[in-house]
This record gives sequence, C-alpha cells and structure tokens, in this order.
Amino acid sequence: MELGVRGWNELGIVGTIYEEEDEHSSSPSSSSSSTMPSLEPTTPNQTQLKSCHDPDVVIHVHNSCFRLHKEALIARSAYLKRQLSEFPEITLSPPLNITAQTFSLVTKFCYGNHVAITPFNVAALRTAAELLGMTGTGGTAGEESLQQKTEAYFRCAVAVNKEYASIVLRSCFPLLPEAETAAALVSRCIEALSVAGGADGEVSCLDDVKSVPVEDLQVVLQSASQRLTDCHDLLYRIIDIYIKENIAKVSEDEKIQMCNYIDCSILSPNS
Repeated sequence: MELGVRGWNELGIVGTIYEEEDEHSSSPSSSSSSTMPSLEPTTPNQTQLKSCHDPDVVIHVHNSCFRLHKEALIARSAYLKRQLSEFPEITLSPPLNITAQTFSLVTKFCYGNHVAITPFNVAALRTAAELLGMTGTGGTAGEESLQQKTEAYFRCAVAVNKEYASIVLRSCFPLLPEAETAAALVSRCIEALSVAGGADGEVSCLDDVKSVPVEDLQVVLQSASQRLTDCHDLLYRIIDIYIKENIAKVSEDEKIQMCNYIDCSILSPNS
C-alpha cells in the first residue's frame, strides 16, 4: 500500500515504511489487530515503498517491526524524539498501551498522510497521541498535531453524540488506565452519556466495565464524580454493575471507596 508523503518530497524521499513480524516471534500476535474491530490492518506483514533514502530507525511494537525514517517521526513525536536520539532501535512496550495497529496509523500520520478518525479508533489514537507526545505539526504551517486532531474529533463528534460516546467508551476499557490518566476519555464518555440521558435506560457498553481492574475503575470513578455535577445516576449504575459482578473479588474497603464517589443528593428517586 503506497503512502504518498507530503513534504518529504522536498527531502528527496518518496517514502518507505516496512512493517514485518518480529523475527523473534513464531506466530502472529492477536494484540496488534484486536483493539479496534472496525479497522482493517493498515499493512500486510511487509509493506515496501521505493525511496532514495533507506529507513534509519527500527521500532518494535509487540510482535511487529517497523523500519522508518527518524526525521519524519521526531518532527511529530516528542517521545520518539527523545528515544531515537539515543538509540536507532527501540521497543514500545508497557506502560505504553499502544498496539501495532494503532502505531501503524501513527506512523502514517507522521509521514503526512491522511488518517481517518472514527469512533472506533479515536480512543486508541487520542491515547497514543498523549503517550507519544504527538504535539508536533511537522513544521508545516496550518497543520494540526495528532493530539489536536483527535481532541477536536472527540469534542465535536463524540461528546455530543450518545451512540458515538457508547462506542468510544467500550473501546476505552482495554486502554485503561492510560485512556483516563492521559486524556480523561472514559470519564468524558460517561459525562456525555449522562448528559444525553443514558442513565435512566439500557446502556449495553456498561457491561464491559465488569472486567476492568478495580484500581483502574477507581481512577475513572474519581474523575467522573467530579465531572458529573448534575446527576450521579449513571455513576451509581456503573458501580452497581461492577460490584454485583465482582462481589467476591472486591474488598469491603474498596466497595466503600467506590460508593463514596456517589453524591446521593443528585441521585434520582429511581436509582
């Protein structure tokens, strides 16, 4: 798949991105393609584009290996600029909660290509933008950074749309705690659903909260309780679903701490 690289022609580069399976892996990893169900893999096992300059850095993400151009990356990402200034080969690993599929979109953006932001990928891209320090514009006047683009999409499309907020909320759970600590995505989706009246009907996306680690849920509840100033019905529902599902796993102290995030004065009589 050819990636036309805007701005890189001036450097004499048509563009080269190699993505291949890590040579140390004997089988493909499901983690690189399972996070965003609506996305097709951006590249096959190896994508090659002719270039007059060979890739000069290697980045490993889970079981995928990306051979890229350093200058394209460091113009957009503060994190990659720091890391690649010391080593030409690095590995993105925890605590960076970024899949190979998401990183493939990040590199596409770094090379100046259009990246379609959707409700299915905005959480992963918004989180990656924070973790990688994607505040750079590549030196192009009028261009937005990935951080700016994803934040603008969230505010304009997700925060005002109940259906989109439900999709994004569901995609956020595998990205915790970073999705909340880095960009407050979960609490903002809960806020959007609460404002849209999603407390008093069925919200299927809340079922996914059952599998969230209790420490991650505490982070979300603390943030959401501060955002929801008019009604805590949805917050009550989340806690109720979680405790009922994990009754044997959650300690009494943890239950009390979760319940303390609820302001009973702004609960509806039916809660």
